[in-house]
Amino acid sequence: MLIAAALGTGGWLYYGLYLVPPQLNSLLILVNGEPRQLIPGDKMAFHPKDRVRILKVSTSIPLNLHIRLVSSGFDAEALRYQEEVLFRLMPHQDMFQYCHFVVKIKYRNQDLGEFTMDIKPYVDDWLDKASRTIDKNQRLQVLQKACAMFPDDERLKKKLLEEYRAQGKWKKAAAMLEKTSGNTRDRNALLALLETYRAASNKKGMVSVLKRLVSLDPKDADLRFQLAETLEKQGKLKSAAKQYEAILNGIPPKEKLLICNKLGYLWAKVGQYRKAISFYKKASDLDPKDSNLFYNLSYLYEKTGGKKKARFYLEKALALSPGDLDGRMKLAQDLIDGKEWKKAKAVLTRVLKKRPKSLEALFLLAQVLDRRGEKKALIDVYRRILSINPKNQTVRYNLGILEYEAGNLKKALPSLEGYEKAHPGDTETRSILLDIYKRLKMVDKAYSEALALTKLGVKDLDLYLSVAEYMTDKGAYKSLIPVLEKGLKIHPDADALGDYLVVAYLKTGAEKMAMAEMERILKIRPRDVHLLMDLAKLREKYGDFSGALEAYKKVVDLAPDNEEAQNAYLRLRLKVMERE
Repeated sequence: MLIAAALGTGGWLYYGLYLVPPQLNSLLILVNGEPRQLIPGDKMAFHPKDRVRILKVSTSIPLNLHIRLVSSGFDAEALRYQEEVLFRLMPHQDMFQYCHFVVKIKYRNQDLGEFTMDIKPYVDDWLDKASRTIDKNQRLQVLQKACAMFPDDERLKKKLLEEYRAQGKWKKAAAMLEKTSGNTRDRNALLALLETYRAASNKKGMVSVLKRLVSLDPKDADLRFQLAETLEKQGKLKSAAKQYEAILNGIPPKEKLLICNKLGYLWAKVGQYRKAISFYKKASDLDPKDSNLFYNLSYLYEKTGGKKKARFYLEKALALSPGDLDGRMKLAQDLIDGKEWKKAKAVLTRVLKKRPKSLEALFLLAQVLDRRGEKKALIDVYRRILSINPKNQTVRYNLGILEYEAGNLKKALPSLEGYEKAHPGDTETRSILLDIYKRLKMVDKAYSEALALTKLGVKDLDLYLSVAEYMTDKGAYKSLIPVLEKGLKIHPDADALGDYLVVAYLKTGAEKMAMAEMERILKIRPRDVHLLMDLAKLREKYGDFSGALEAYKKVVDLAPDNEEAQNAYLRLRLKVMERE
């Protein structure tokens, strides 16, 4: 019997191993004490903490001889011998990794079949781990990994979004919300996305979401206002203005004032002044005591060329702003441009009561007084300007001229002398000073001024005569000669200058030069007896007897009663005859 049994077993083994093709039927595994049967090709999900054992591998191979379980990176064979917690067999023994193992059942080197093991933790495991992670960066990484493993789980996405917000990572939160909301028309989802973009200061994103929200509810004034405000901050002023306009009719008057102000500002900014004017007018109707609205209207009318309207609204603004001196200065300038001198004077007088040292106001007032011919008041204004700015030479000159024209010569002198000092080449000022010096009998200063004018090239004959008279009186003949010579080059027919030059030559011993000048003068005044007598004497002195006789003869012819000339002529003639 033993032999028969052995032969039967051997035949069975031989048949199973060599005559029947090897075949995998099923596997029986135990998961956490619960048996489960798998057939080839099955895929089964496991938790890393599952306790697993392979109870039976059903094949056509007797006693499963040469049957083994093979999987890359996972010791599947160990599960045939004892129950194991799966994460202990996983790489790094990390239960929070996702593992996908293909377990192959082999006979010798032949694949009989396979089944798949997907091992990954539950969502609750990730949430629990995140709640227990203190470090915020590590907690964020945990949630990011969890979402990568379970991309469709709403709880994880919500938790990750909350973490992004808590850590101020608004860009990532916005990107996540945008991805999840997509083209949603869910108001709450869009509002959440809006708040995230707002926190991230992402104006482009805010505009996009606000447009979607407005399209859901076009009558929602608050949302449209937010859209307009965001567009304005983005610099898209025209688009912002259109949104503000869209909500204008459906809001209370108090809010209308704000919107009209906004619209006036925006349209002015983009250069559409007439639109801006219309909205500022509406705003002024709602709040007629707001001076800024009238200032804006004045500015805009000025831009569009409406000068009368511009002044009208400026005056309205100033009526509400009694302390606005700069605005009144602007009004004064407008009045001056319009040649409304009386009104301009009244405005400037009011400004100077509050701001007495305002040079700008004083200069404008001086302009007004000059146009009105109020010389006395103008003198006072010029004095005030100089007390504040003594270096202003133009004002100094104007003051001096006014005093001069008014006959206040002594008062004019300091101003004109000061101006002359700063502008020594100004011949007009020097001429006026010369006149004043002459009229005030200031002889020395008159001489200096006249001499300076000749040096500056002024050709007035009276200047040379004044210098000649003064220097002759002082006996400064040597210095006088070049002045007279220069004057005679300019005025060759000025015999009076020649007379002074003859005297100067004679006083300095230049008698021959004096004779030449006498001869030149006699061409102008050929009947000048005295000059002929002087010339005759000088010719006789220097031995020019013929010339002397000729001169004496002319004197006798012109003045037969001149005994001196007759005697000299007879004496000199006898002398000449004796020599012959």
